[in-house]
Amino acid sequence: MTAIDDAFDQLRRHRGLSRVGDPVEVDGAIRIEIDIPVELPSRARPAGVSATGVRAIETCTLVFPSGWPLCAPRPYLRADFPLDLPHINPHRSGQLVSPCVFEGSLDELLHRFGLDAVIDQVIEWLRNAAAGMLIDHAQGWEPTRRDACPSTIVFSAERLSAAAPIDGTILTTSASYATVEGGLFAFLAPGFNPWPDLVFDQTQQGEPRGKWASGHCAAFVARAPIIDGQPHVVATYQPETVADLDSLLGRATALGVDRDTLARVLDDYYRRSVFDPRQDMRGWTHGLYAIVVLVVQRPVALVGTPGRSIEVLPYVVRYEVDAQSPFERKASVHPAFHAHALAPELLARTSGHPAQATTQKLVLLGCGSLGSKIGLHLGRAGFGGFTFVDNEGMSPHNLARHALVDEMSGLLPPNKAEQMKAAFAKLSHADARAVDGDAVSVLSDAARFADVVPDDATLILDATASLQVLAAASKAAPLAGCSARLARAAMYGQGRCAVLMLEGPGRTVRVDDLAALLFEHCRVNPEVRVAIAGDSTEPTRVFVGDNCRSLTTPISDAVVSRSAAPMAIQIERWLVGGLPLSGQLCIGVADAAALGMSWTTVATSPVTVVSVTEDGGWDVRILPAVAEAIDADARYWGASETGGALIGRISYECRTITITGLVDAPPDSVRGSARFILGTSGLVQNLRRAHADSLGYLMFVGTWHSHPLGGPHSGIDRETLRSIARDAGGLPAVSLVWTPTGLRCAIDRW
Repeated sequence: MTAIDDAFDQLRRHRGLSRVGDPVEVDGAIRIEIDIPVELPSRARPAGVSATGVRAIETCTLVFPSGWPLCAPRPYLRADFPLDLPHINPHRSGQLVSPCVFEGSLDELLHRFGLDAVIDQVIEWLRNAAAGMLIDHAQGWEPTRRDACPSTIVFSAERLSAAAPIDGTILTTSASYATVEGGLFAFLAPGFNPWPDLVFDQTQQGEPRGKWASGHCAAFVARAPIIDGQPHVVATYQPETVADLDSLLGRATALGVDRDTLARVLDDYYRRSVFDPRQDMRGWTHGLYAIVVLVVQRPVALVGTPGRSIEVLPYVVRYEVDAQSPFERKASVHPAFHAHALAPELLARTSGHPAQATTQKLVLLGCGSLGSKIGLHLGRAGFGGFTFVDNEGMSPHNLARHALVDEMSGLLPPNKAEQMKAAFAKLSHADARAVDGDAVSVLSDAARFADVVPDDATLILDATASLQVLAAASKAAPLAGCSARLARAAMYGQGRCAVLMLEGPGRTVRVDDLAALLFEHCRVNPEVRVAIAGDSTEPTRVFVGDNCRSLTTPISDAVVSRSAAPMAIQIERWLVGGLPLSGQLCIGVADAAALGMSWTTVATSPVTVVSVTEDGGWDVRILPAVAEAIDADARYWGASETGGALIGRISYECRTITITGLVDAPPDSVRGSARFILGTSGLVQNLRRAHADSLGYLMFVGTWHSHPLGGPHSGIDRETLRSIARDAGGLPAVSLVWTPTGLRCAIDRW
């Protein structure tokens, strides 16, 4: 049995068909007619035809190409099938009508579900056509279909719609084009600046000479006038039927555009171009072109374009120019494809983000390998309002892992921030800024901060991997009154661990709190601890010249990307869905036996801050889990005093002691109604283990105990604190007292 015989047999078995004709070969393809009983609406059944013109029995011609069975058959309906229905492919008068029965590829449908599925789609299409349900306004307006256009016009639909005059006049603007064999590929000038006196020009290109041509032509943008604040809404679907100048003017009239005005501007443009003394129309061997874009207000948003209910319909007008008869206007017109120009709106739509969300202003501190990759991911997702801050230039070895690969041929190494700005400009982000500056100075100087960080910024991302910047950010006074939230991205262990931190609203949780929490997490999670430790705790000196070295971590570009992409995804979610109301610590650990990373997010409520004036003044920052554990233990023991040891991080630069965890009281501790004595059995070993498990980041910083009846530190408490301070080697020691009304803190240093 041949492939066609097999198809014929399948069609005869299909229950939705009332007749299957014999296969007939026409021009190398096989045609099989099938009769399809159509389920008409009840009110149309007596007449045998629906209000939309669909009959009770419709004959469909299936054209099996020579590529069958690798290629699906194409369905065609009778030549007089009604054309005022959506989802009909362009065709010429007198030909069979080609319905668009499937949103995707019929070839893919065939190979996924078989020939029956193709026939089912035709049956379903006819049923919906009979019921007038080919357009579902709940899904959006179906744009006018164009499947066989020789021309493509590139422009931003949103920006053109905004530029289209609303008073009935016609905007004349410029387009650059290339043409070959009657087709046009053109870019409308992105600013849509008016150019009423524009004349056509054309330069012959290619070999043999004149194989193709390029130049500039006029683009005319027209829409129906807005009257009394109300746009002219066109709610009737019209298939594409424009084939000449008269039908173009007729389509304009049907859409509310003044026919005579459009005809006049086209005529003036032709005459102006042909008789311009600077032009030689004898060289216009490819013809004289004009572009017309009709802007139409639809009743609902377009399918695939949420939020935009304006449809754009571009056409190409081609005049054959005869130098002997310049007054004779021989014009042909054909519809053109619209292709979105590269614009933030297109990037956002392609990435699935609402355009409004991508207008937020962002600041990136550090444009190195990690920062550049996160920035470019966000830029390609439509987020273009960046201020890039970096004071370093690109070195050749940076290109091993940097997102940018521009050639460095100048005398001076290009600044990383400037290169990021240039890359964003190529992505159509015109508002990106570059600051050649040090992140520390930006965070430390209020005036500098005000110059760099926009007042309405949403997020500041620190991707410097600098501990100095972390310290500066921790105590940065300008951040206190800033609307922007601070985030920090970093990699550890040669890229085996990636960390993204987000401060809480109003800095109720800071990046230094989250950094300390990360290493507290190491104490209880061996996988995180091993990943952060990596093979070495120190950067490696990589030789970048015969006598030059650079401190860096030797990891591949792919490893950096493995961390950067999930971080960018999380940031996108924060920006689109709204920043969370808590601090966030996102930890990614490379899978030992796989290629990806496993991510965990820890949400952190506000930190408890106790300020003390002793020893020059310190802020003791107590992470929520610690405060909750102390409170739970104190209430468990009730009237008896209890306590334990404190683990944390001391920062002299910020005059901050961050308490991240506890070591439980040893079993030989004494709890009484008037006193708590911390035991010693195993205490030193447990403290050393906490220090080691936190990779040396955290240490013993003091003790805590409860006062069930309240009250400040007693004399005995002070003496105990002094004893701990003597053994601390010059480090400050903390004594934290739980009372029913809150925590009290004392600090001593020997």
